[in-house]
Amino acid sequence: MNLPRLLFISSESPHTRAPGAIVFRRLFRDYPPDRLLVVTNHPPPEGAERLACRYETVPLVADRLNRTRFWSWKAALRSLGGPDLIPLSHVESVLRGFRPQVVATLMQDSWYYDLAARYARKRRLPLCLFIHDLPHGFEPVAPWLAACQEARDRAVYRQAALRLGISPGMAEWFKEHYATPCDVLLPPRDDIPVQAAGPVLSLKTPGRLTLGYAGGLHYGYGEQLLALVPVLRETGSRLEYFGPAPAGNVSSLAQAADVIRFNGYAPSPAEAWRTLGERCDAIIQPYLNPPGRHELQYRTHFPSKLGDCLSLGLPLLITGPAYASGARWCADNPGTALLLHDPQSSALKTGLVRLRDDASLRAQLAAGARRAADAFDANRLRHEWSARLATISVSRE
Repeated sequence: MNLPRLLFISSESPHTRAPGAIVFRRLFRDYPPDRLLVVTNHPPPEGAERLACRYETVPLVADRLNRTRFWSWKAALRSLGGPDLIPLSHVESVLRGFRPQVVATLMQDSWYYDLAARYARKRRLPLCLFIHDLPHGFEPVAPWLAACQEARDRAVYRQAALRLGISPGMAEWFKEHYATPCDVLLPPRDDIPVQAAGPVLSLKTPGRLTLGYAGGLHYGYGEQLLALVPVLRETGSRLEYFGPAPAGNVSSLAQAADVIRFNGYAPSPAEAWRTLGERCDAIIQPYLNPPGRHELQYRTHFPSKLGDCLSLGLPLLITGPAYASGARWCADNPGTALLLHDPQSSALKTGLVRLRDDASLRAQLAAGARRAADAFDANRLRHEWSARLATISVSRE
């Protein structure tokens, strides 16, 4: 397929050290390096793996507010039209002969996706818009600015020739609120085949259930793990965890070293999953229940690691409300995961005991997970996206 020259202007550049960045690194992996240019205000951190294409850094003056007590001013100034003052020459100066045919961006960091949309509009190029989170959820503004913020987001959304939400719930939200359709593109799983080392019929440690979790403690996940600690102790279960050290409102998790092994960050996502496959009997996706302020986020956001979890050849356990996007997807694909919607500790205990004592249940869930993992196959999703991209690209030379 002759792919268009793609200019990716995004605050989330493709690399291996953040969930959204990992999604793009996998999605763009086979894109011809000479036909892809990444422009970002947040280059990959040191040690992170990149794509083979060129990366250029274009910082914004407004970014300086991120590191001050005036951080909330950034969203307010954007709502009042601040990004319109950014000279497009900032983008032109880093092209160095690259002649884009399509502009793509992520709806994250409104100053940056506004810049991408304005550049595409001024150069009469089609815009491909990725949506992983509801943008206004991370950029709160005063009530009197909410309408201005929504109008600017609506304009970017409707300008896009291709809109790709990360979940059915995300697509439904935008169609309902902006009266314009949105396609769904699930996050690709790791290309490296990962299977559990050994049959799921036997526990890694006889008589003990070992759960695995790789990811952040934000979005209420850390709070749900905190709620799980007493249940882990009561059932004699353990948790293998890869991710950041507990801090803030979940710092007390560090005191649960008797039931949680804190492994820090693995050298790569593949290494984390491989280790969990070797050590664990099941994987957990811990949605907070009840979700509180995370309700809308759970309905729309999608756990980018779900495909990796399903590919391990292990049972998947999901806590949280039925409408949470990951739980909803698994419910729509029966036999994929054990879903625990009841927030009571007694229900959590019952679920852990079932997984521990019922080898046939573990085997059935593991088989269902492996089958469901095909929906997140990276090659298939890359082809799906490329085909959609081809329908909006300008004439190729």
